[in-house]
Amino acid sequence: MKRILTTLLALALTALLFLAAPWRARETAPLQRRDILRVWVAGEDAAAVAWLKMQAAAYEKETQGRIYLRRAEQEETQAALSRTPDAVIPDVILGAGETPVALRGYALILRDDAAREPTPRPTSALFTRPTPAPGPTPEPPALPPWEQVGAVLSPSALQGAVPGTVLSDAPAADLAAQKANAALLTAGEANALKIGFRAYPIPGGRGLIPVRAAALTAAGEQFLSALLSDRAQAALGQLGLYALSARLYGPDDPIRFLIDGSRAGN
Repeated sequence: MKRILTTLLALALTALLFLAAPWRARETAPLQRRDILRVWVAGEDAAAVAWLKMQAAAYEKETQGRIYLRRAEQEETQAALSRTPDAVIPDVILGAGETPVALRGYALILRDDAAREPTPRPTSALFTRPTPAPGPTPEPPALPPWEQVGAVLSPSALQGAVPGTVLSDAPAADLAAQKANAALLTAGEANALKIGFRAYPIPGGRGLIPVRAAALTAAGEQFLSALLSDRAQAALGQLGLYALSARLYGPDDPIRFLIDGSRAGN
């Protein structure tokens, strides 16, 4: 009987040690919820949103956190920025606030039916160097006097950037339809034109429009710092956007090269 009791006691002690083992405690402990960073997008800038998604994915991988992205209405964006009572406060808002994180770029495009029509940039064949793209050059003839340029079709963000701007909801289409002989266009819009044209920088860097953001929490400040890092700024060149200071484009992309060099002081 004494031997049986001793055996039972030993088994009980073994079971207690098994349940108290550190690895067992880790296995049965509830999983901690991953931190979630809430990022709102205000506005409809597709290129900026695509860049933001790229950076969010990289940030998640780096921090092992989660980023929740969603579009925000103007009313809730203003309420969050103003911190009105009962407002939902995200960590970051892209497309609102005071901190520039990227630049959108425009050039002055003058219709010129004598110029060669732009063609798509050729792709290189195997073991073959790509040939330069025909079309507009970064150094066109001198810009004529503004009175000769006449009306300049312009998006709302660039109203007044040059003399003679006229608001247009579709400057590229209106230029192609000969509603004016000049327009302020992005490089993508200009490269898609089926007409001959000359491209010029907008004086004083006024063709570079900031894409702004706001960080509303300490976690948001960290993500905003990541958006301003050299790696994130270099990635803007993949989406046709421009870095705050670094030059991203070369002569093989002539209109973006021209816009990139139009910064004030260059």
